[in-house]
Formats: sequence, structure tokens, C-alpha cells
Amino acid sequence: MSVSRPIRLPAADFDQKPLPLVSLDGLDVLRIHGMKYPAIQFRLNETHRFSHPAAPGGLLYSGEDLETCLWECFGEEILNPGAMISRAIWDSRKLSKIISGASFKICDLTQLSTRRFLGLDLSALKHTELDVPQAWGLAIQNHPDLADGLRYLSRFTGKPCLVLFERPGISAKLKEIPLALLPNLDETGKFLEANSIVIV
Repeated sequence: MSVSRPIRLPAADFDQKPLPLVSLDGLDVLRIHGMKYPAIQFRLNETHRFSHPAAPGGLLYSGEDLETCLWECFGEEILNPGAMISRAIWDSRKLSKIISGASFKICDLTQLSTRRFLGLDLSALKHTELDVPQAWGLAIQNHPDLADGLRYLSRFTGKPCLVLFERPGISAKLKEIPLALLPNLDETGKFLEANSIVIV
């Protein structure tokens, strides 16, 4: 007989309690994106962890280190038998840096104290049924305290990632710095080799 734990979703009165927020002063993160598109692009994609289809605006995902960005973008392909990534996709992906000198109000889900306050555990954030983490993303995005985004742990590397919410004026606070196409980076070649990944 299998035993399961409860799936923890935002409480009915979630929007009536204060949201635990921290001030993120300045921004220096990495983002992998299609070379034909800007790095600063708020999108709503239902296959992304916190991108609820009913969200009031798009989301901008980023990572704090290159390895985590690569795993977040290609983790499913890497873990599939053969660890193969399409050459067309790999060759068309670009690494950019996103920086800002502004301050942002962030709900930091990497912190146990924040998750404890919200009644949230890591299994909900990493649940394979995306409607669970998306419910948390939507609740935080819609909360009247108006968080600018949330910080979470990659399900692949366990390292921090950042999601910014599409709010009025937030794009103007961000600056993108193009770095290189993925095939042109020494670090990505080492990543492919270390993980026995084949480009096909």
C-alpha cells in the first residue's frame, strides 16, 4: 500500500496575511534565450514552473550561475536516455547577463523561514504536476503586497534562481548585456563533456 503526503497549496486567506519579502538591492543574473529574442522578455509559458495560465502578466526566469541556467534549460533532455540536445536548439541559444542598480521586493522561497511562514514545503515547489507550484506562483504574484518576484531553488542543481514578475516600469530598471552564443563558450563545452551530453 502506497503512502502519500498532503499536497500543500496556498491557504484560502493567503492574500489577507502579509507576504514575507526581502529587499534585493541590485541585480546580476544570467539568462539563456533564443538569439533572435531579447534576454529581457516577460513571457507566460504553461510548461514553466511558476507560470500559471491565469497570471496577470509574464515572468522572467534567470539563474545565478551558468551551470544552473544550463540545467534549467536542458535538464529534461540531459536526463533522458542518451542525453541528447538538438543542434538547432543548442546553436540558437545565447547567454546574456541581466543587471540593475534598483531594489526589488522578493519573496525568497530558498529560505526555510519564508516557507515555514507560508506553510509551504519544497515538494510543492518541485511537484511534477505543475498546477501545484503554479498555484503558489499565482498567489504570490497576485498578493496585494506586490512582490517584484520570487527566488527559488533549481530542482536540478539546488542552487538559487530568480523569477521577476511583469510589473509597471520593471523592464526600465533592467539592462541586458549579451555575452555569447552557447557553442562559443568554453564553459559550455566543459559542461557537455562533464555530463556526457551529445549534440545531434
